[in-house]
Amino acid sequence: MISIIISNFNGLRFLPRLLSSLRGQRAVETEIIVVDRLSQDGSVEYLAAQTGIRVLSETPETGLVSGYATGAAVASGELLFFCNEDMWFDPDCLQRLAAVIDLPARIGAADGWHWTYDGREWIHGATRFREVFWQFNSPHPQREADFFTDLPAGSETPFACAGAFLIHREVYREVGGWDPSFFLDHEDVDLFLRAWQRGWRCVMAPEARIYHAVSAANVHILASTGRPAAHRRYIGQRANVSILAVKYFSWPWFLAALVQWPLGILNNIRAGHWTYLKDDYAVPRDILRRLPAAWAFRKANAPFNTRFPGEAFFTDPRFRAAAGPTHS
Repeated sequence: MISIIISNFNGLRFLPRLLSSLRGQRAVETEIIVVDRLSQDGSVEYLAAQTGIRVLSETPETGLVSGYATGAAVASGELLFFCNEDMWFDPDCLQRLAAVIDLPARIGAADGWHWTYDGREWIHGATRFREVFWQFNSPHPQREADFFTDLPAGSETPFACAGAFLIHREVYREVGGWDPSFFLDHEDVDLFLRAWQRGWRCVMAPEARIYHAVSAANVHILASTGRPAAHRRYIGQRANVSILAVKYFSWPWFLAALVQWPLGILNNIRAGHWTYLKDDYAVPRDILRRLPAAWAFRKANAPFNTRFPGEAFFTDPRFRAAAGPTHS
């Protein structure tokens, strides 16, 4: 059985099509769990009227994957399918993802292809890392992710998109599940870096078609701050770069990642991105708040970090981008 775990934040306008497409999945047995993050748009009332789904609650400030983690804790399926609320799926999507999971071959997760919500534009295929001089928003400052690599079914990808993917329960448990300190961005890198360290692989299923209204939740207001979620996302994304370095990297690359914050500020000043500066100065506070837990993880994960330091994930030859222009 596949446990479908949806993290919803003010997604009422998407929920009817999402649930309809999930109920219409062919050749798979499913359970649907919706973790509503204190929505204020009528989602709660809509979900209460639905049959055949389980509804849980989580605060919006904790972020997407805290919702996922809450749902995973009560899921009963051997396969876990995580997805945003602003999506819908082809009727064969889940069976195509499930078909490529192969534990004896160490294939523990599957990633589909993402298209815009209207199906007109392809927005996510396999991921490859491209060498660059410096990338301010990457955990490895000399690697940039290219999400537009056209590879056949079964091709390996370093990490699945957190927006929607399938993972076997045993793999999810072995790697320790989601780190709920991640609000948004790089949470999938964090999960799959641990899987990579333990020898698990994620592969592509291009025919598993996913339709996504990307970043639809960015405009929603967080009650704790009175500001759009995009601001909290920006702070978290910048902090996540350093937190990943604390958790996994060897010392030279750990130090390189830490200078991302001041260099990012200088880059925003150079580019005239003045509106980001207030959020830039909130980044160190977020890092310090999360530092004790990240450091404790680093010590517990030391045997894996010694053999497979985090920076090597980004330079693994299997994930190297082919020569050519960077997609955007």
